[in-house]
Amino acid sequence: MAGGKIQSSGFTMIELMVALVIAAIMMAYAIPAVNDFTAQRRMTASVNSLVSAINYARNEATRLGGVVTLQTIDASDADNEWAPGFCVNAGNPGNCDAPLRTFTMDGDVTADAVLNDQTILIFNSRGMMQAGQPETVQICGADANDDPGRVVNINAVGRASILDLVCYP
Repeated sequence: MAGGKIQSSGFTMIELMVALVIAAIMMAYAIPAVNDFTAQRRMTASVNSLVSAINYARNEATRLGGVVTLQTIDASDADNEWAPGFCVNAGNPGNCDAPLRTFTMDGDVTADAVLNDQTILIFNSRGMMQAGQPETVQICGADANDDPGRVVNINAVGRASILDLVCYP
């Protein structure tokens, strides 16, 4: 091997630096998208929790053949009565000490009943709203980056539907 050239394989320092700069630029674009995805996932999980609770309460009312209530755990904040969580009770409204099931919202959201300001939804033995009045719960994220929020409409029959809501115009 005397006098022969030794070939080295690998990356030069300049090539490594260029690769790192490209990776940093890609990360700068990816992080906000991941944050938006996470906020929307929390919003969706919160809405799904409320809709699941409504459906569970309706099903239990028909299964038990009697009144079942879906009520807030802590209604002290009139603009956010549903976000701390809610429970399903058999029979007339009570407290959430011995519920059939308890539900919570996921993430930092506000959930406000706006149509009739109800903190208790009562379902009769046929799974319909006992008062026969619809209710609307608006769910918004912590800040404008969490838009769109959602509106959960519960009709007189007790069915829930979901629409987008602009929380921060």
